[in-house]
Amino acid sequence: MNQLKKIATQLIYLPFALLLLINNAKSATHYVVGVENIEYLPYYDGSGADNRDYYGFSQKLLTLFAQQHDFEFEFYTLPINRLYKEFVEHRHVDFKYPDNPSWKPSYKASFIDVNKIIYSQPTVVTKTGIASLNKNITIDECISFATVRGFTPQSFKPLMNNENVELIETANVIELIELLLKERVECIYISNDVLNYNLLKYFKLTRPVYFQNELPTDLQAFLLSSIDYPDIIKKFNTFLISHKVQISKLKKEYQIKN
Repeated sequence: MNQLKKIATQLIYLPFALLLLINNAKSATHYVVGVENIEYLPYYDGSGADNRDYYGFSQKLLTLFAQQHDFEFEFYTLPINRLYKEFVEHRHVDFKYPDNPSWKPSYKASFIDVNKIIYSQPTVVTKTGIASLNKNITIDECISFATVRGFTPQSFKPLMNNENVELIETANVIELIELLLKERVECIYISNDVLNYNLLKYFKLTRPVYFQNELPTDLQAFLLSSIDYPDIIKKFNTFLISHKVQISKLKKEYQIKN
């Protein structure tokens, strides 16, 4: 008898539980975040076969933010140049990450008033520059120069425009580092954190690789951008301040120093 009474009580409350479940489902808001389909760990890895595979510090950070506000962020990986097109021209993604006002400004301006693109405060600032097998290489000695396709080497535009320099673009970071280790290029353009992380994780070095701190470097700030959702960018900025302790722990977990 007690068991029947218990079942009857549960049945009475079942409609309320279902209603609560439905309301919670409706309150979750779905957004698509366009991200790069490359491995750029520890910051992010979108190189999986599935366009929705996305890992690393950035995924953890953005998911934590979404959970705080009952959002659902769907990550969609795309080649870097196509990602700009889907964000600015076709408007198929709600947010782009990472982004920066200094990246491809002329392309953005050809499709939209750039003032309509709203950027967050930086999530990280990474030092990006030249790595070489030569400990004290000079700019003039970079007669072959490689970078990931779609990247913007801001401090090295004269080098990029020098017709005597062989320029090579790679699909990913692993291929970029392999070109250097096989001595097919003199210099590569890469983040110091990304270089160190990948060398330790994927390569058995027979000789050292040197990040050239004495040469110009770019401080690349990673920002979240949106055209249609400035209110969410504002919330994200608040989140970066209010969750500073948790974000610092995430950075430590992924060996990010800045």
